[in-house]
Amino acid sequence: MNELLGFSTQIMAEQPQTPARGSGVMQIGLLVAILGIGVLLTALTSDVSKVSEPGVKLVNGQLFLVDKVADWTGGELQGLSDQEKKILPADTEGARRLFTDKEGHEVFCSIVLAGRDVTSIHRPELCLPGQGWTIQNEQVQQVPVATAHGGILDVMRINATRSIPLANGETGRYRAIFVYWFVGKNRTTPYHWQRIFWTSLDRVFYNTNHRWAYILISMPNIDAVGSVEETMKIISGFVQDIYPTLIARQPTH
Repeated sequence: MNELLGFSTQIMAEQPQTPARGSGVMQIGLLVAILGIGVLLTALTSDVSKVSEPGVKLVNGQLFLVDKVADWTGGELQGLSDQEKKILPADTEGARRLFTDKEGHEVFCSIVLAGRDVTSIHRPELCLPGQGWTIQNEQVQQVPVATAHGGILDVMRINATRSIPLANGETGRYRAIFVYWFVGKNRTTPYHWQRIFWTSLDRVFYNTNHRWAYILISMPNIDAVGSVEETMKIISGFVQDIYPTLIARQPTH
């Protein structure tokens, strides 16, 4: 996909200590097992007849992405690109805008909503490298959002860099921050494996395909803002402003 914390005084979280080798292998094995079982169960229940309501807001049956919220004004509403339409299932929907505040800060917001086919949704870690981004690190962070379940929204944060040619023939570098999370019917999660797990349970036990949405928010040039800390503060504030306009109902998980 294209064109994305509990915010505290220390935005850049300390890097976790390297776990023992055995522990790391066990964690990787467990994750692979969960994903493998999820994929298998999904494949074995390909004849699911029901489709859940989406957890994101629809207006007249179409994805809704507000054109103005708080101090942010959105640009032209765009859908899926021609390239995305070629590779994604036909019933996939998309909406995106570039938002600008009164100080000139720009934040990109994108929503992709799956139809019946679970392949409509995937993690940005799979497509960002193809767009020239190098992922430096990723971590789950919490954003205080009053309207989220428990007043906290967990998001996956990615710090990435991208090389760019300069006019003088040298090579420069963009630094960017992306945050994303998945939204289902009464559910939100920053974890791909948890989305797959819930999808499998719904298909096996409720004969229902869970219609997930994927929300991505990004600021693609940290240096234009000034610092990582300031960039995270802006993104956090934007998430707090726009979250209530995106969600169809309160998550319960």
